[in-house]
Amino acid sequence: MWNFLVRNKQVAAMLAILVAAALVVIFMTTKGSSYSVVERVAAETEDVSNEAHIFSCNNLPSDDHFMPSIGNGHVATNIFSDTVYMNGLYNGRKGESRRARIPAWANVRLNSTLTHLPFKPVYSLDTKQGVFKVTVDRDRSVVTQRIYAHRYYTRAIINQIQIRPKPHADPNFIHKEIWIAIKLMPGPTSKDIDFQTPIPEIIDGRTVWRSCGKTRVSEDPVYQPLPVEVCAYWTSVPDHLVVPQHHSRVFTFIMTADKNQTVAREEFVRVLQEDGEDLYDKHLEAWQKLYSHASMQIEGNLQLAKIVNGIWYYFLSSLPSEESFSHQERYYGLSPTGLARGGTLDDYEGHNFWDTEMWMFPTILLLYPRYGKKLLEYRLDNAYVAAELAKITGNKGYRFPWESAYTGAEVTQPCCPEVAEFEQHVTGDVAFAARQYLAATRDEHWLQHGGCSIVTNIAEFWASRAVINYTTGFYDIENVMGPDEEHSNVTNSVFTNVVAGYSLYLAEYVACLCKSYYMAREPERWTDIAWSLALPYDTVLDYHPQYEGYTRGEPIKQADAVLLGFPLQYPMNVSTRANDLAYYESVTRENGPAMTDSMHTVGMLQLDDAVHAEQLFNKSYMHNVREPFKIWSELRSPNVGAVNFLTGMGGFLQSLVFGYAGISLNLDTLKITKPQLPPASTKFTIKGIKYLGASLTLDIGDPDTTLKVSGVDENWPLIMDNGKYNVTLVPGMTVTLKGQGPFVIRSVPWKDCQLPADTIGHNYLRPIGT
Repeated sequence: MWNFLVRNKQVAAMLAILVAAALVVIFMTTKGSSYSVVERVAAETEDVSNEAHIFSCNNLPSDDHFMPSIGNGHVATNIFSDTVYMNGLYNGRKGESRRARIPAWANVRLNSTLTHLPFKPVYSLDTKQGVFKVTVDRDRSVVTQRIYAHRYYTRAIINQIQIRPKPHADPNFIHKEIWIAIKLMPGPTSKDIDFQTPIPEIIDGRTVWRSCGKTRVSEDPVYQPLPVEVCAYWTSVPDHLVVPQHHSRVFTFIMTADKNQTVAREEFVRVLQEDGEDLYDKHLEAWQKLYSHASMQIEGNLQLAKIVNGIWYYFLSSLPSEESFSHQERYYGLSPTGLARGGTLDDYEGHNFWDTEMWMFPTILLLYPRYGKKLLEYRLDNAYVAAELAKITGNKGYRFPWESAYTGAEVTQPCCPEVAEFEQHVTGDVAFAARQYLAATRDEHWLQHGGCSIVTNIAEFWASRAVINYTTGFYDIENVMGPDEEHSNVTNSVFTNVVAGYSLYLAEYVACLCKSYYMAREPERWTDIAWSLALPYDTVLDYHPQYEGYTRGEPIKQADAVLLGFPLQYPMNVSTRANDLAYYESVTRENGPAMTDSMHTVGMLQLDDAVHAEQLFNKSYMHNVREPFKIWSELRSPNVGAVNFLTGMGGFLQSLVFGYAGISLNLDTLKITKPQLPPASTKFTIKGIKYLGASLTLDIGDPDTTLKVSGVDENWPLIMDNGKYNVTLVPGMTVTLKGQGPFVIRSVPWKDCQLPADTIGHNYLRPIGT
């Protein structure tokens, strides 16, 4: 047989091809098939755009989970989804609470995206314009569909279909019409809202539809005794759009929704009266204004630049517009999967967790402090509910629930009672966010209008939770759970005790800041407790056990004790920080959520281990970002978890801003230490860093790093210590940062108030360098 094949090369070649094909078939039906399928799917959904702010593809993801969203902080939807969600609209009692589904009367589809026609659509998400586009190049026309949640008319989701005929030399086509088939696909009736049968109405010569309804079950019988009404208006959608061969035209289809029927109708009428292109331009102008205030740009690494642009787009899509035609409604917070998701347990039902304050808030605060304030206002608005929760659990002050939604009451699912009972660090996380907000803004108005109260009442909660241990002489906090949710009902969680201690210290500081208009209770007692809180520390192994009694080698779910070094910036020996990072990296399970590696990245950069930092940085996103629209999954591929996971995005941004850029925010300073380029990048720019009313741009390049001053608040003049001398920062100035720093920016003192000591478990603390 072998001799025959050698003599007959053509036959041998043919057999070789057949054998190879057979092997491929066999491979795809065995364990190797998963790899082949992954590769095939990746090729089908490849992002073909070379522009950092545009994601384009020729095929949509086969899994609808990875479709992009559009939103404006009031309404949001996933592209081609049958669901629209609204800020603050939930259905279900306590543990059954979830975002209430509104049928997608905005889901207009081109038939060419539904059927296998010879025309190949191109799908694009423009993150600078906040628009999803579908372009179909047909025989006689080019059809472009623009889908967006209007950034000024915030109750509206807009579909615009532009038809541009192609020139034809054939006279037979001149008088023919172009027909484009379309379809409205709102999905089934809502199980959350009892909508009435749609009612037609004629407005400005167009047939429109209206339907109102109420949520079926209110969230809480005390705080929300009645269901919430919601009304929607939408334009009628024909089966076909028709234009003459020689005419271009834009068709606009509108849906508005609001809890107030008058608001929904008035905005609908106003949008209906707008010229199509003017309507589009107003939307673009609002997005451009957002990015003129702040942005992050990466050069030399297109994939990384796209991921960063995608993150900011998804963040801003779930945050309220700066200006709007209708009044700004109260904002109900930023949930782990944003405003466009939240109808299922997988997507955390649109609830608010500690994710907001500890993972998303820090970078939002630095670039968009007004949104940082909005996020804190959600907690302030619900402070009275937090007071009641503290009371019924036998404590004082404010205790914020693990999960909250419309009312601010506890809405954790019945599946997970232990997190609602024990994961009390969320209350300290709110105080830590307040601390960072005050550090960045010195917002006296915020203090006067609730800030003083929320900070001091959180301190009262922790003071009531801490119990003196007469054996050790320290205060213990028992029956808690740290960020690692696989260990519950523990004593002296290091993360919990540090955020509790920070809360107590902050309250003494705020009591001084507010003393002219707010009377605090026993601030000296708060600091005594903070100073004497137990903080587990192993003197032999020089590391922090995660909690009292932690068994070394015990696996954990996610970053916990390592969060002391960052974001909490708790002072410790360099060797302790290194040991914490090394040890907990070895015991954190591989399939945990996306944020852990981002925090380890920051730690490695602080320890000057750039090689290990790069490995962890790449690991933090490479298997979580799904193409082509840069959707983040909570878990690494092939697992999914929550989608689109803003929490993981927030951790990733922190590794860039506070890791590679080296920025740190303290109550009296803004520091830049060892700024360096992210992997495979040639330039990294953070535009619009807001500090005490100033706007700064940090430009990290090779070899130079510069700081440009765009504006300074005259109430808070800034001086930068560059290691040699002090420089007064004035608008228009550009300062070259030589060396590694730290470059310390400070202003005049804020009142005559002593900064917090921030020392916890004082007998465990060893000064750096000893």
